[in-house]
Amino acid sequence: MKPHNNTVSSEDLCKFQNIIGVRFNDTKYLIQSLLHSSLFSGDKTKLDAFKKVNGLESDNYEKLEYLGDSVLGLIVSEYSYHEKVIEEYARAQERKIEGVLTDIKKILVSNDNLKPLAHKIDLDDYILYGYLENISDIYANVIEALIGSIYLDQGYVEAKKFVCKFFDIKGTLSKIVDSNPKGNLSEICDKKGWDLPEYKLIKNEGPDHKKTFTVGLYICGEQVSIGIGHKIQYAEIVAAEKYLKEITSAN
Repeated sequence: MKPHNNTVSSEDLCKFQNIIGVRFNDTKYLIQSLLHSSLFSGDKTKLDAFKKVNGLESDNYEKLEYLGDSVLGLIVSEYSYHEKVIEEYARAQERKIEGVLTDIKKILVSNDNLKPLAHKIDLDDYILYGYLENISDIYANVIEALIGSIYLDQGYVEAKKFVCKFFDIKGTLSKIVDSNPKGNLSEICDKKGWDLPEYKLIKNEGPDHKKTFTVGLYICGEQVSIGIGHKIQYAEIVAAEKYLKEITSAN
């Protein structure tokens, strides 16, 4: 979306509000949430004029993004308080509820999760930007800023309605095991009173441009699994995933 004479099309703003199902009392918050720093290619004079015409407080959406991130965290926490399946999941996985909630939020705002949402609400058509090599890189930022703008204009209840409408909080549970296997395993070990996992390089093979690393995962001094990958970090993740699956199936 491009402004004309520093004015954002009221028709476009109306269309976008219809898509997301939110009617803003003051559209300056909506405009602010869609404003990327590339819009005027660093021209401060043009940016200041645009801000003045539209009553904006900031140069871009970043402050709203920070606010939206906090609001989303609160919504996820409140949801978990009432949704017992999350508590049951944490208990079954022998994890702390805080760790599970952190993973849920992380998955919700991941690029893989937000790309379908961005396409669903035609976000590309409404972001105010100049040149971006890949607009999908800022989907998460803009959507979190949008949550922040709804919160400021409409309050917590409407922000929560938006999140519950477009985000599948409960459905993220099936994706958690793959999101942070090393962190999840460390949390389980801590809860059981075990030593934290250790990862040791067993061997590396192949030419410099295509090495393969084999890493052993050790818990309380005992090797419990092995991971292989083209990077040491990836081999560690594989080893953690294998052991997590083993102890999960055993339960």
